[in-house]
Amino acid sequence: MALLISVSVPALEAGAAGTADTSRTSQTAKDTAAKPASGKAAGSKPASAKPTSSKTDSAKSAAKPATTKPATAKLPADKPTAQAPAAKSTAAKPAATGLVAAGFVAAGKPATAPVRQTGSVDPAPVLQPATRQHAVTPPAAKKPTVRAAVAATSSTSQADAQALENVIELVRKGKSSEAGQVVQTIGDPVARKLGEWIYLRSENNGASVERYRAFFTVNASWPSQTFLRRRSEAALWDDRRDDSTIQSYFEDEKPISAKGKFALAKSLLARGDRATAERLVRDAWRNDPISGDTENMAIDMFGALITPGDHKARMDMLLYGSDGDPGMRSAKRLGGAQMALARARIAVTKKAPNAKALLDAVPSELHSDPGYLFSRIQQLRREDRFTEAARLMSAVPKDISRLHNLDEWWIERRLLSRKLLDVGEHRAAYVVARDAALPARDIYKTEQEFTAGWIALRFLKDPATAAQHFARIGVGSVNPTALARAGYWQGRAAEAAGRSQEARAAFTRAAEQSTSYYGQLARAKLGLPQLDLSGALTARARGLDRLEIVRAVQLLYAIDEKEVAIPILADVGENGDPEAVLGLSELAQQNKDARGTLLVGKAALNRGLPFDHYAYPTNGIPSYRPVGPEVEPAIVYAIARQESAFNPAVVSPAQAYGLMQVTPGAAQYVAKRHGATYDLARLKNDSTYNAALGAAELGGLLEDYRGSYIMTFAGYNAGRGSVRKWIERYGDPRDPNVDAVDWVESIPFAETRNYVQRIMENLQVYRARFGGSHKLQIDADLHRGRGSSVE
Repeated sequence: MALLISVSVPALEAGAAGTADTSRTSQTAKDTAAKPASGKAAGSKPASAKPTSSKTDSAKSAAKPATTKPATAKLPADKPTAQAPAAKSTAAKPAATGLVAAGFVAAGKPATAPVRQTGSVDPAPVLQPATRQHAVTPPAAKKPTVRAAVAATSSTSQADAQALENVIELVRKGKSSEAGQVVQTIGDPVARKLGEWIYLRSENNGASVERYRAFFTVNASWPSQTFLRRRSEAALWDDRRDDSTIQSYFEDEKPISAKGKFALAKSLLARGDRATAERLVRDAWRNDPISGDTENMAIDMFGALITPGDHKARMDMLLYGSDGDPGMRSAKRLGGAQMALARARIAVTKKAPNAKALLDAVPSELHSDPGYLFSRIQQLRREDRFTEAARLMSAVPKDISRLHNLDEWWIERRLLSRKLLDVGEHRAAYVVARDAALPARDIYKTEQEFTAGWIALRFLKDPATAAQHFARIGVGSVNPTALARAGYWQGRAAEAAGRSQEARAAFTRAAEQSTSYYGQLARAKLGLPQLDLSGALTARARGLDRLEIVRAVQLLYAIDEKEVAIPILADVGENGDPEAVLGLSELAQQNKDARGTLLVGKAALNRGLPFDHYAYPTNGIPSYRPVGPEVEPAIVYAIARQESAFNPAVVSPAQAYGLMQVTPGAAQYVAKRHGATYDLARLKNDSTYNAALGAAELGGLLEDYRGSYIMTFAGYNAGRGSVRKWIERYGDPRDPNVDAVDWVESIPFAETRNYVQRIMENLQVYRARFGGSHKLQIDADLHRGRGSSVE
């Protein structure tokens, strides 16, 4: 290591090849069986970079996208990746001059006064994201964006770099307290802040309230603000801080965690303010996650403030989750019939053999309880008693405060609605979807309006009703997928009603979103022959190495700790100053970090920023010798982007490995089919081998499905057995009489339906990124294999 490590961004003005899906990047959990006869299990849940547990209902588990949660405890070492092939950078159009041309607009001052930070001298001009041309409203941030701080220094000494490495290693070994001491020996302000951030995020670090607060109040533009605030509030409660300290802490802010609310309530009771203390305690009890030990402490301290209604609300909230133990704790506090209800609900969630018997044993006075109705409907659906389930769904209370988890209610409605479609109960399916309480998550809000609108349009032949639903999709959003879906289906509804001008206008709005499946479909409808992609913003990134967060990540790259940068890239991509987003995108790209480029680029794209180039990196897969039939490189990249987000170390809950998320069963089958060697260790640890087998699996599916892309992608995700069932149920998409768009929309597993759409859109973009041609082939790709018959 050199005596001085310069962490300024090298040659930001030089072009580089550029990555993909998480927020929040999600990765598809592959299924365990691989052979054509058995297919793959279709109910696996998408896994994030950190595997998550599977849900109990297979259909439900396929329904929810997983979000990438940055690790807060140990910092796993990043495994070395194979050398990536040289990729051709194919920026769609030459970079225009000026910030507006780059997708940014200069603002006189931010909407809210920027928080002054250490080292924030000589700040850069404020930049704000520009909307796509057709966006009705400007991008709405989840919270005010804080201007990225400017670094006070431009280099880090060897001693400070080594100290930072020691901090990371100590945290990995579970010696966080020692790590905190080492941080204080670092002289370079940026390296010290980075070390402090790593230390404060680690488990069991023993950090004081004052140390947490000293960091997040001075460094408001750094990632993990909410996480650190929760940790700080926990320290107030766990360390039993005195009432004056607690009162001072919350003088200008409200608690955001259960422990924070309990700490403040304790101090308020000491001051005689019982009413406010009661509101805080009851709010935490009804709404927040609380460990069993903390629950017991709260009961001991605040038992007189917590009502039976609070225990019931907590029980109901918790029983919508997959872990029944917390809900049962609340049920035990209530006793009697509520215990019977909790036992029945847990049994239904776990698909226990005695679930129906336990539901039948619940006292009749609770049969109108929303939680009971939810579990009874779920059980009826699993027993294929769809009409009865729909009838019971109509009895669900309209008071959303009694439903507790609106997202879970929507998921159950969606599953039931699609089952009703399968048995020809189209109107009942529409009513079930239409009458859903508005879900909490934006993705489910969009899905609810789309599902009702799609059923109205394609099954009830009612374009006027459908148009009303489609018009509510994406209102106030800048998310490309939501906007494109809204425009495309508004166009389809207008087209069905014979309003051609209105249809064209809607398709034109959708077509602005060239990276989105629905935007690409709209472009095909309009006869637009090419994608319209934004290119690299390298020239705009000059000088952004002066930002603290950019210098911090460059330092991590310099000491070969890019894994530690992942939560920084994800957080800044979703919430950060657009200047910092651009600086980090270029930095990740220059360091050939496809996973990091994807994380920040895709998050930025979903905020309405013109980061197409960075959201689709072209250096994430090593060169490999084909094992089976050759597959278009753009397809392999499209799959890897969705499957693993270019993380070669990822393992799904279904034990699928690496870049292409290949299961051992699939690897064995592919190796045998093509006369290759099967090696489980290489499948797990050798990205080149993993990519070759994944590509061979794709090639085999393409051969077996006679060139059908949508069947191949569905089979890669859900297995051949599932595809066979869908052909029997919805027709063969290769049949000219079957609408390929509707066939994809009919896929009953939400994960697979989303997966096919994402692969199709990725494919169009990657063709442009690799070949330099922006020719749009979405329509041809949807209909590949048309005219061939099922094997």
